[in-house]
Amino acid sequence: LEAELIIATGHSQSASRLAVYLNSIHPLELIYDGVMVHGGGGRIRDDQDTKIFKIMAETDMVRRAAQPQPNSDTFVQWEIAGTSHADYDFEIEYSRLRLLRDGLPVSEAEARDVGCDISAHSRIPFRDPFNAAFEHLVKWIREDIRPPSAEPLQVSRMMPEVVFARDEYGNVLGGIRLAEHVVATATNTGMNNSATNRFCFLYGSHEPFDKKTLDRLYPSHNSYVEAIRGVVEQNLEDGYILPFAAAKTIREAEASTIGRR
Repeated sequence: LEAELIIATGHSQSASRLAVYLNSIHPLELIYDGVMVHGGGGRIRDDQDTKIFKIMAETDMVRRAAQPQPNSDTFVQWEIAGTSHADYDFEIEYSRLRLLRDGLPVSEAEARDVGCDISAHSRIPFRDPFNAAFEHLVKWIREDIRPPSAEPLQVSRMMPEVVFARDEYGNVLGGIRLAEHVVATATNTGMNNSATNRFCFLYGSHEPFDKKTLDRLYPSHNSYVEAIRGVVEQNLEDGYILPFAAAKTIREAEASTIGRR
């Protein structure tokens, strides 16, 4: 079979190496029709015909927000508010792999206590806009329909280090704002630290709101579900998520105990 499209992709360290390849090697011979860079990589030259989509978690922008790269005819970047480089979904998949390795049922998958200063692993689902981004990239290549743009994360200070603007609960402002972030039930960030685990800075954090705060924000279960539904529908209309992710988010809100008395 002959390939119709060839798309290169890389995450984290692989994203950084892919960016180097795009800047130095790929212009010599345009092998790839499109590229998806996620979770890493510096500024990428956009003077080539290849379509380049870059999607970043909040964690990933700490070292890059001070040197933003504008969108162009061949480059688009999304930044997803409240997400971490290695989030809760990542952790659960990693748990399933360990269980498979050990011959144990994957139904026992759970997040580890990784010893970070703050409860680890953001619950904001990076995978939802990530899946949408791939759909947009394919359409961009085949039909030359550019993906929708998105606002960057808001920065309150650039020097001596980047500090993001946050709301009263500590959740970052700006960026693509998923329903789980806007209709918040916790503080979810891309930040964390630890004196004993050097990977904690990748995991982000998750600090659930107390019951008093939840009751004040969502006086009824229906008010919570409708708030979720409103943001989901807007994200779907904007092209930041796919229909199956929208339906899943609403189902999870309906099944939750938020606002129930």
